[in-house]
Amino acid sequence: MRNKLLIVLLFIAAGLPAQVKIDSLFKVWKDTSRADTVRMKAMQRICIQGYLYSKPDSAYYYANDLYKLAIQSNSKIFQVIALNIQGASCSMRGDNVHAIEYFTRSLKITENMGDQKGMSAALNNIGVIYDGQEEYAKARDYYERALKIIEKMGNKRSIALSYVNLGNVSRSLKEYEKSIDYHERSLALSEEIKDDAGIGVALHSMAVAYYEMGNDAKALDLNSRSIPYYEKVGDQQGLMEVYNNLGQVYDRKGDNEKSIAYNKLALKISQEAGIAASVREANKSLYESYKKTGRYKDALEMYESYITMRDSIKNEESQEEMMKQELSYNFEKQKALDEKEHEKQLAVAAEKEKKQRVISVAVGTGLFLVLLFAVFVVKRLQLTRKQKYIIEHQKDLVEEKQKEILASITYAKRLQEAILPPENAVKEQFPESFILYKPKDIVAGDFYWMEKAGDVVLIAVADCTGHGVPGAMVSVVCSNALNRAVLEFGITDPGKILDKTRELVLDTFAKSDKDVKDGMDISLASVNSKTLEIKWAGANNPLWYIEGPEFKEITANKQPIGSSINPQPFTTHTLKLNKGDQFFLFTDGYADQFGGDKGKKFKSKPIKELLQQNAGLAATEQKQKLELIFTEWKTNIEQVDDVCILGVRL
Repeated sequence: MRNKLLIVLLFIAAGLPAQVKIDSLFKVWKDTSRADTVRMKAMQRICIQGYLYSKPDSAYYYANDLYKLAIQSNSKIFQVIALNIQGASCSMRGDNVHAIEYFTRSLKITENMGDQKGMSAALNNIGVIYDGQEEYAKARDYYERALKIIEKMGNKRSIALSYVNLGNVSRSLKEYEKSIDYHERSLALSEEIKDDAGIGVALHSMAVAYYEMGNDAKALDLNSRSIPYYEKVGDQQGLMEVYNNLGQVYDRKGDNEKSIAYNKLALKISQEAGIAASVREANKSLYESYKKTGRYKDALEMYESYITMRDSIKNEESQEEMMKQELSYNFEKQKALDEKEHEKQLAVAAEKEKKQRVISVAVGTGLFLVLLFAVFVVKRLQLTRKQKYIIEHQKDLVEEKQKEILASITYAKRLQEAILPPENAVKEQFPESFILYKPKDIVAGDFYWMEKAGDVVLIAVADCTGHGVPGAMVSVVCSNALNRAVLEFGITDPGKILDKTRELVLDTFAKSDKDVKDGMDISLASVNSKTLEIKWAGANNPLWYIEGPEFKEITANKQPIGSSINPQPFTTHTLKLNKGDQFFLFTDGYADQFGGDKGKKFKSKPIKELLQQNAGLAATEQKQKLELIFTEWKTNIEQVDDVCILGVRL
């Protein structure tokens, strides 16, 4: 996808001078005595060079300020630039719906202006979004429309990059011969104009196509040829992607050591470039590689590094929250003082005006006194306006920080989702399964978990203390403890896994000088894919299963994973189910939801009846039924807790 974004940003970044310090650009932006065009150029560079690649959410909000000034200045060009930056930011953050909205608005403006260059950029941008949504036919249509305009303009570099996009979408459609043809045409043009960056992109894009075709030799050769060009232009992210692909090739060839070596190179480049998201993903790739080769200690180290990156982002959120509270307090305090001062000035002015009328009639000299007083009032009003400007500026800062905090929490949601097992991975182990996962807030305390050990698949649903950010932080501790119990200590018995997990969670919280009572309730099952034998253990949360026509329940140990009075070992229950039988792991969020005509809790009994009634339906239909009834039940009542239900048909 990064290759395709090159042309998205080509037009909005064209003509920008060499980068300077962002602080200097902000000074230009805030200097209202400067011409609007100068200020808008400064903000354009702040957005693109300062934030778009590292903090796309911040680039989005600053581009909004640029758009407002462009409207005031009636500058169509900078309106288009601002909309393209916001669209690119949305695209980078996975918000494709709004990305298309911004690019479409940009397209309309450029069409009205007759701006061919801007039209081609907008058409290409929309194509990139449809490409990302896997609507490849639409993506190709927009790419081809953009290419027709670019070819008329005769810009060979832009034509070469358009060929890359068309080659990539052809690859996604499995039209590999057409994909290779486009990339070869892109390579030829880039070599003709001596565009090192374009040569590197074309070679690497062809390598990915050959990799998907199963031609590892070609993939290795083309990736290796692209490296010197990426190094020459200093494209660290390009090098990282090449090393990632080389790692994939060697992984498929069974050369685990080379695969790990290239993954390490990708991690090193990500760390040196300071790209937090790429560091996180490289850690995750190495975690998977080490786990596959049985190097569980190294796998655990990479997993903990992955969690550390997540925690560092959360620490930044805490600091931003403290700043927000301080600014809000100062703003309200200053506002109250100014209102009192203003009321006092109004009272004095009224009294003076009354005296002025008396003095004007009585004595001519009163006019002179009134004039003197008027000068005094003007001075005070100027001071008041200055104070008002300071207050409004503080208010803008608070709002800006609030936007950034919300954007950070939203991004934290994406990080939390990254540690959950992908739904397609669950489907791979259990084809007839569903996951109903509805966090109460942006991030959640509920989570689901899965690991595989030989013929046994371990799967669980957990409910950590609290919800929102506190619950999510506890979920990281508990999820990490589960991983350690299985990967580091090699335990596969559910009851013993819960015993070790409780021990690890208590050890983690014991490091604090506070009395931490947090923990989790959990339902954990191990499924033997060959014998269909199920072993299960639970902390407060039971197991429900349907054996033939009968609905059955196994109660859990009445103790949490965490601090408790007189803790006992967790009990492992064993049952033998048949093909077609079902079992359900869940938290209490669904049952505890208030709603209905009388605003009461839903409770567990109706859920059991629903599951039994819908047992004959496909897994996806069961999930849809549960979700529909939950929505109808709560109506306009706020969701009270996180909801998680996992159903599996054997």
